[in-house]
Amino acid sequence: MRGLLLAALASPSLPAPAATVRSRRGIGMATLVVLAAGMSTRYGRLKQVDPMGPCGASIMDYNVYDALRAGFSEVVFVTRPEIEVEIRDHVSRFVGAALPVHFILQTLDDLPPGFSPPPDRTRPWGTAHAALCAADAVRGPFGVCNADDLYGTQAFETLHRHLSTTPLRTEAALVGYTLEDTLSGQGGVSRGICILGRDRLLESVTEIRELRRVEGWIQGEDEDGVPVELRGHEVVSMNLWGFSDPVVAAMRRQLKRFLGRWGADATAEFPLSTALSEQVRLGSVRVAVLPGGDAWVGVTHPADTDRARSALASRIAGGLYPEDLIAAFRSSG
Repeated sequence: MRGLLLAALASPSLPAPAATVRSRRGIGMATLVVLAAGMSTRYGRLKQVDPMGPCGASIMDYNVYDALRAGFSEVVFVTRPEIEVEIRDHVSRFVGAALPVHFILQTLDDLPPGFSPPPDRTRPWGTAHAALCAADAVRGPFGVCNADDLYGTQAFETLHRHLSTTPLRTEAALVGYTLEDTLSGQGGVSRGICILGRDRLLESVTEIRELRRVEGWIQGEDEDGVPVELRGHEVVSMNLWGFSDPVVAAMRRQLKRFLGRWGADATAEFPLSTALSEQVRLGSVRVAVLPGGDAWVGVTHPADTDRARSALASRIAGGLYPEDLIAAFRSSG
């Protein structure tokens, strides 16, 4: 399996030509993979570049800024052909030459030999497939995050510290958040509910959908539609991960099994939470669950925008983020 790598931006105004990755190549040890191929179906517009801060900065831009300050030296954006130009132009405007930036296209036909997408499929194959699309372009442990979830400075510092430890304490890491702090006030959300074992090692992740507050509880349903009731103190995954080579190798095998069973389905997805939960269950990897530190900020529904902008404005007023993010990137380049 390979991803389509678009070479690093040589300058903000001169996007580089496309090239195809045909073998494992090194982009750098402290690499962050940003998952920016989402369709933003419920949100109604492209969350990856939706203005949230001054100068039109998006949540994605603040994540890259936090990663840069935490020590990540390069960024790989995974996106779709349909929105590639918009993502590239936005990143060029904000990040510029602050650090090497690369782009990978997640396409429906980027599958292992012997598999092909059904003719009626339009949705990407999921976050685990997206991470695998980028894996050919990364050497050594790397971080993975969503483009539209603001994790906070401490989260990236904690993840970078874990990935920089030699030898790695565990094959994978997950930065966890508290369920109560990650809900939308405007509608249901999906979250990966984590069960932790000894030494904060992950035991399982279960995807629960349509989570919302109902009469003092948090209610949702599992993938089979079975009702679930939670209290709010549960640890959840917001897709801020750290991976090493054994995790990637196992994920490639999992993708083949997934396609063998669900490859003809036009909507089935292969998410990171499911992939890592299975690896943990089989005992092939250990996943350290790290504390997030800062409060999570994100948008699922259009009405979440005001709350996210207000949270960012407070952090800017408190000195956690600069007023002019473009200038801050330029001064660090």
